Amino acid sequence: MCRAIGAGRLVVVSVKRSPELEAVVARFLSDYVTKGLEVLKNIVSSDESLRVLGFDSGEWWVGPEDFLTVRHAQIAESPDFGVTIHSVEAFEDGAVGWATVFHTLSGDDVLAELRSTGVFRLEGGIWRMVQWHNSVPVPNQQVFGTDLTTTLSDLVDSVLDDGDSIATPVGSEGTLTLVFTDIVDSTAIAERIGDTQWSSLVVSHETAIRDVTGTNGGTVVKMLGDGSLLSFASARSAVRAALSLLQASSDEPFEMRIGMHTGEVIRTQDDLLGITVNKAARIASATDGGVVSISSTTRDLIGTMSGVVVGEPRSVALKGLSGTHQIHTVTPLTS
Repeated sequence: MCRAIGAGRLVVVSVKRSPELEAVVARFLSDYVTKGLEVLKNIVSSDESLRVLGFDSGEWWVGPEDFLTVRHAQIAESPDFGVTIHSVEAFEDGAVGWATVFHTLSGDDVLAELRSTGVFRLEGGIWRMVQWHNSVPVPNQQVFGTDLTTTLSDLVDSVLDDGDSIATPVGSEGTLTLVFTDIVDSTAIAERIGDTQWSSLVVSHETAIRDVTGTNGGTVVKMLGDGSLLSFASARSAVRAALSLLQASSDEPFEMRIGMHTGEVIRTQDDLLGITVNKAARIASATDGGVVSISSTTRDLIGTMSGVVVGEPRSVALKGLSGTHQIHTVTPLTS
């Protein structure tokens, strides 16, 4: 893979998942307690650029001699404890690799839930650690005095529920049909097929979304990683585009779910806000994979469409919206 850097320059990127480095890191942590210093000598780089950041405020070690000398003293002072590894994820790019580890330090009881990261370099064909960082997570409330957004899901919820408070409206966009698309279980699929294939699929998927949207007279408002927000002046065009997108993805190793709603929206500099956006997103979330769901408002607008079958209404609860709401499934008419 090549990535553009600056004007006309390319750099070759060959990042891949590294089971070998994952095994090295897991073995290092598992043996750390029982074998102590010998394990460290085998994995720590001999280069003076080595940096290790521990838990205590004073644990900032520069160079292998500094780190190994202090760690030798700590081994004799430390109580007996064990390490349980929950997950290890490592990647490599040529002679450089990096890893993230979630693990638990325990004695008679659980002492701490830990997160560690490391940077490694191949030295003489062996992965050697050049940087390591241990951390113990604490709530944002404790550090900053307030809760902060921590996950992408939280961010989407925040934008949908409170969007009017974080952007300055420019004016009314009028009545539009908004379409949210989403790939079901995208994280699990990416882990199964690998980053390279997944990245290629996402690029192809986004191209298909832009092509189908444009062909049906719509606008791509934003891409959402594994999904999108689209807008259409015509509800019927939105339905045709949604069914075309399902058809275009029928041979892909994933399922799409699509939800839409029609209503008044507010336009900002580069986004759309309002209850219509919220409801369209929530309808998509309440939809199964391989299905297009529309609100009762959109259903009334499309009436009878040639080549389209509209299912019976069903009542659903939509997160952040009071009461229950009727949605319909739309499918292509098959002969």
